[in-house]
Amino acid sequence: MRVLIVTQGGVDLAPLEARLRERGHNIVTAARDAEVPAVWRSGDCALVVVDVHGPASPLPLLRALRSLPGGVEAVVMLLGPRASLGALHAAVEAGADEVLAWPPDAAEMELRLDLAERRFTRRHSRTAVPNGDELRDSLLSVSPVPTSITTMTDGRIVAANEAYFQAFGYSRDEVIGRTTVDLRLWARPFDRAQVVERLKRHGAVRGVDAQYHTRTGELRHTLLFMGLVPYNGSPHIISFFPDITPLKRAEEELRRSEVSFRTLIENLPDLMAVFDKGAHVRYANPRTAAALGYSDMRELIGKHISDIIPAEDFVSADKRMHEALNTGRAALQERRLLRKDGTVIHVESTTFPLAFDGVDSIVSVSHDLTERHQMQARLLLAERMASVGTLAAGVAHEINNPLAYLTANLAFAREELNALLSNWMDALDPRAAGAVADAQSALAEAQQGAERVRTIVRDLKTFSRVDSADNTDVDVRQVLESTLNLATTEIRHRARLVKQFDAVPPVRANESRLGQVFLNLLVNAAQAIPGGAPDRHEIRVATRVGPHGRVVVEVTDTGVGIASEHLPRLFDPFFTTKEPGVGTGLGLSICHSLVASLAGEIHVESEPGRGSTFRVVLPASKPAEAPAQAPPPATPSGERRGRLLVVDDEPLVVTALGRTLRPHHDVTLSTRAQEALERIEAGERFDVVFCDLMMPGMSGMDFYSALQERYPEQARCVVFLTGGAVTQQARAFLESVPSPHLEKPFAGRELLSLVQERLRRASAP
Repeated sequence: MRVLIVTQGGVDLAPLEARLRERGHNIVTAARDAEVPAVWRSGDCALVVVDVHGPASPLPLLRALRSLPGGVEAVVMLLGPRASLGALHAAVEAGADEVLAWPPDAAEMELRLDLAERRFTRRHSRTAVPNGDELRDSLLSVSPVPTSITTMTDGRIVAANEAYFQAFGYSRDEVIGRTTVDLRLWARPFDRAQVVERLKRHGAVRGVDAQYHTRTGELRHTLLFMGLVPYNGSPHIISFFPDITPLKRAEEELRRSEVSFRTLIENLPDLMAVFDKGAHVRYANPRTAAALGYSDMRELIGKHISDIIPAEDFVSADKRMHEALNTGRAALQERRLLRKDGTVIHVESTTFPLAFDGVDSIVSVSHDLTERHQMQARLLLAERMASVGTLAAGVAHEINNPLAYLTANLAFAREELNALLSNWMDALDPRAAGAVADAQSALAEAQQGAERVRTIVRDLKTFSRVDSADNTDVDVRQVLESTLNLATTEIRHRARLVKQFDAVPPVRANESRLGQVFLNLLVNAAQAIPGGAPDRHEIRVATRVGPHGRVVVEVTDTGVGIASEHLPRLFDPFFTTKEPGVGTGLGLSICHSLVASLAGEIHVESEPGRGSTFRVVLPASKPAEAPAQAPPPATPSGERRGRLLVVDDEPLVVTALGRTLRPHHDVTLSTRAQEALERIEAGERFDVVFCDLMMPGMSGMDFYSALQERYPEQARCVVFLTGGAVTQQARAFLESVPSPHLEKPFAGRELLSLVQERLRRASAP
């Protein structure tokens, strides 16, 4: 059989040509419609395959073919894209016999070629086929396709082949003389009169998709082909019923798998996008659209990869995509994606080639790493804060030692000078008296400066306790005072500070963490006020009792305010309205978390241009039941003189303490705990033992443990001196022992009062 292939659509038809040659056919080709007559003159063709992928209409070619000698008998098969088969109705009406979707399913292509060959055989032999039994025998017996011949008037079946009986499950006697309606074959009834009219007008009905029931009730699919034939001297209808049930089932399975696949990828928690070879988006799942800030994934369709990749990352991303396309291997890479609003998210992306909807594509599956990056930034900030806290604790400890003997010596010098003046003032000449008065003033000012340093160090130690999470009863006014001392430099150059502290009950909180909240709010208030005009601006800090007895702390500024659209996101991690480099966007988020952990609330009211008010609301701590106390013992009049031991590794601290205590008590000084322990082992006994907590060699903790084990009566006399317990172990130790402790620096009167209190307790019955 000679086959003509018109290749005007530009599609590679090598698979079809190979199959035709395997069937023993001789193939000739024409690249254009105009070449067909010349090829035809060299010999008639039984089958003409026309590629209709191109824009040209096949109708002129069909008319030309039918006008050529022998062209009426030729079988014309159209090849077209599966998605556009519906556009070929006009060509079928104009005389095309078969339509084959391209690229074809192998089984479907075989079926179409079988039908085409049989159609040509029937047409070619039609002129030699007589009426009656000879037509029936020659036509029906050779067809493997279920075939029947029915009357035009009422549709009664007058002849059918064996394939027909096998397909429908009826015997010859049950079929002949009856109609398909009588047999109830069709799953959906159709208008037979309309089909007959179409047959009369066009001579054929080709490829009607129909469903029928077998005798056992099984539902099958067929393509119904019908034509007019002479039979027993009158026109009859010949019908072919090729079974396409396997093809339909395969299509349904494919459709279901595609639906399942789309359902899967549209519900993936990861980002999935499909790109064509030109790097344009063909598909994106809803998660991708949401992550990139689009309300609908259709907004992404058609966008180039450069629209969703930062410009500086485009070359690397494009290289990865082409590498995946060329090698077929998945490429894993951490990269950045550009959101619709210009912000950037971090993802870990896998890129690989895949046929998507029948087209070679590049698929990218990405896992959003933005939250991981934010968590890493938060952990890094927490580590930095912990390091700063440790450093602050160490600095406070080192400052407290010299500050201790500085304050002690200043107090001693003032007292000695005052005593000297009270005895010799009358004997001094006016010039000497003025010099002594100046010296008194200088010492008083120095003592005030030392007290100020002491306050700063105390506040610094408060904020350094980053690992102490225990909550205690806290006076928010004291925490605010300490916090304001630290924030003074930030505030005073921008606004005047107004304090309005009403009496409030204590709250159950951690002092350092509560101070962190207030410090952040105060610094934010200061930074919201432009510099250069402190007299025109105000930061007001107030405390009051709110509804239900809760404690309310308000920080109000007259700064630039906050836009209303930013208020809902103000406490989101990493959200900031400050300029780049000024804020991390974590401060208010951490404040919110800390306040929430205390069962409290934090609110904000703001108006652009008029300032903001941040309000922290905390529940008041429940008052503890006071234990019944025995009446205090009567205090004997007068001071007792005691025997004291002072142990500190800092010589100047020891000297200052000795200078303060010796006028009132018998004092033994030591700079080593081991030496002090040896004195006690030698039999010396003391009424009060002042011991530094942190010392090289034997520490105060080791010294106390040795006393507790061997000389418990002396262990009860220990009072610890500390410049700030900088380790968790030291803090835990102080909480576990009954001995009191004094934090350096301390005032002389405070020290003497403590000694008298310890002596009275020791002498009590």
